[in-house]
Amino acid sequence: MAQKSSKVTCPSCGADNLPGTLFCVQCGTYLPSGGPLRTEPLPEQEDGRLARPRYGDGDQAERTRTINIEVSVLNTGRTMLLSADREILVGRLDAAHGIFPELDMTTDGGLEQGVSRRHARIYTRDGTCFVEDLDSTNGTFLGDERITPYLPYAFHDGDALTFGSMRLQVRIFEAEEGV
Repeated sequence: MAQKSSKVTCPSCGADNLPGTLFCVQCGTYLPSGGPLRTEPLPEQEDGRLARPRYGDGDQAERTRTINIEVSVLNTGRTMLLSADREILVGRLDAAHGIFPELDMTTDGGLEQGVSRRHARIYTRDGTCFVEDLDSTNGTFLGDERITPYLPYAFHDGDALTFGSMRLQVRIFEAEEGV
C-alpha cells in the first residue's frame, strides 16, 4: 500500500522539497519537522518580573561575562577577534544564497582549502566554547582529530581548529563587565 506524501515547503524561499529533507535544496535553510515551532517562556520571579541570570552571590553588583575568541589563520597570518555572545557561523560568503558567515574564510583561500559555505558553528554554553561541524564536505578537526558532524566538541584556549585544510589557532579571552 503506497502512501501519498506531501512536499515540504521552505519557509524562507518557498521552494518545494521532498519529505524527510532536513535542509532546503535551494537556499540551505533548516526545514522544521515534528510539528509547529514554539518558544519556551522565560522564567519569572515571584513578583511577576522576568528573571535575569546572575553571577556570584546576590550581594555583588550584577555582572555579565563576555567571551571573546581570537582566531589566527595560520596560512595567511590574518587575525580576527570575535564576540562569542552569540553563535558564530564559519564558512564562505555566498550572497546569492544568503550565506553571510561571521567568520568568513573566503579571502583566506577558503574555497581552495575546502571550506564549505556553511562549514561549522562556534558557540558558548556556561562559559565553555564549542565547535560543531555542519556536515561539511571536507570536515572539521579539533587538534588532529576529525569531529563528528552535528555533535558539539568543547575547545580551549590555545587549541587548533581546522576547517577543510585551513588551520586556525584559537585564543579565548573572558571579560567581566558590570551592568
